[in-house]
Amino acid sequence: MKNFSLYRIIVIVGMFIKFVVQLYFFNKRNKTWDAQTQEKWEELLKKQAEEYREKAIKLEGLMIKVGQFLSTRADIMPEVFLKELSGLIDQVPPVPADISKKILEDEWGQPIENYLSELSDKPVASASIGEVYKGRLTNGQEVAIKIQRHNIKKIIHTDFKALRIVLWITSTFTKFGKEIDGKALYKEVVTIIGNELNYAKELKNGQYFQKRFHDSNDYYIPQFYEEYSTRKVLVMEWMEGRKVTDISFLKENQLDRKEAARRVFQFFVDQLLDYGMFHADPHQGNILITKDGMIVIIDFGMVGEISREETQQIRKMIQGFVLDDYELVISQLQELGFLLPHANKYKLQSLLRTYVDMYLEQDIKQLDEEVVQEIFRDLQEIVHEQPIQLPAEFAFLGRAASIGLGVLTIIDPDIDFMALGKPVVTQWLEENNEDPGSLKMQVIKDSAKPLLSLPRNINEWLEAPTYQRRSEERRQWRQFDHQRQLMMAGISALTFLLSLVFLLVSIIMAHSYLLLVTSVLTIISFTISILTFILHKRWVDKFRR
Repeated sequence: MKNFSLYRIIVIVGMFIKFVVQLYFFNKRNKTWDAQTQEKWEELLKKQAEEYREKAIKLEGLMIKVGQFLSTRADIMPEVFLKELSGLIDQVPPVPADISKKILEDEWGQPIENYLSELSDKPVASASIGEVYKGRLTNGQEVAIKIQRHNIKKIIHTDFKALRIVLWITSTFTKFGKEIDGKALYKEVVTIIGNELNYAKELKNGQYFQKRFHDSNDYYIPQFYEEYSTRKVLVMEWMEGRKVTDISFLKENQLDRKEAARRVFQFFVDQLLDYGMFHADPHQGNILITKDGMIVIIDFGMVGEISREETQQIRKMIQGFVLDDYELVISQLQELGFLLPHANKYKLQSLLRTYVDMYLEQDIKQLDEEVVQEIFRDLQEIVHEQPIQLPAEFAFLGRAASIGLGVLTIIDPDIDFMALGKPVVTQWLEENNEDPGSLKMQVIKDSAKPLLSLPRNINEWLEAPTYQRRSEERRQWRQFDHQRQLMMAGISALTFLLSLVFLLVSIIMAHSYLLLVTSVLTIISFTISILTFILHKRWVDKFRR
């Protein structure tokens, strides 16, 4: 039943309409907002998130992927939903093996035996879009064969239709929908999931990472076999290993947890702080460890990309935090596209300084799970309350970073991020020392700032009375302008009321000429009143900005 298009659309859209109605009546019933109301609100959201999670696991397809995607969007989703959806993984039953093997033969265009000497009877892993079988090529090489699930493309495209209906309802009938860019959000989802449906794209991604990190001694990217891969089939080197967070496996093979954590940390640093593609879904199931301690990275269906320029801006932003230069931090956030045009930069600088100082006072060398969650809660609060938007690529970058932090703290609960990060900062100092944007040059410039700004400060001190007088004049003119507009609004409103009275009199007297004159006067005075009100409102809004 779940594979029928109409049924899926009805279930998905019906669930969403139910959520909207629940939220509408909740706001109608709770006019005053206090701690008890907040608690009820979070309970309602939690129930909705749980229902979405259950429906997603039942329907599979896009529901799971959209849930995983939305778990990255702290800028648009409430914390309760983020918490519930962050644990949403591909919990789906396998497709009958004969169906998957038929897909494999259709894609290869010949019997399986022509390429494989062995193939497992059941999939070793099953996800919402594809399943993985273990096989052996005729040359003896063991391989992992990823086969797309039967009918998944049709299911996903049906779910796209349901999602489009949901976003249309959101943008048309809800306040929340008017605050987000539904079209851009839909385009993001279609692009991301569409790429995952195309294994040829994943093959290219995997080959990119293999070439980029081929000389690394800390981690390994499996070999991909392009000659056996298609849009629905992906063949890669089989790697014997366990999840990197399998502590019993680490102990059994006498593997150093701190060394394993260091290698995983190095993988995140190498891709997240350098330009190019990055693995956007580095959860514990996609990071394996072998018996000899090698870290193996798999599954490149979901990737993001940052440009060379964006990488430099991220580094400068980190320099701003290191040097306590929050003006530099805010300027880089603006260049990266995080700030909306009307953002109050000075307020944001103050907020960031307050939060950073607060965490530094705790002298945190280790970021345990509780501290990480607290930091992300505070970041989410800033994003919701301030005019900040989250560009799509950085939503994935943030998701990858947060997942990585979680994995690292499981491997080594006492991990020292400061110690691991020192070599990275040292490398920055050694690279491009003469670069005007480098950390060392920034320190020198900051040290010289007080001397360079001395003449300007003296000049400003001498001209302060003039600036103060001009400022006072501007304030008085604004006040006069405001009073003038209020007076015009009052006169136009009074004129309208008087014309309305004369109109009523002319109607009672049944005087046709007087009725015509007063009707015209009433319409004109009403129009002027409305225009005056609109102009005054625009003036006030402009002044507030």
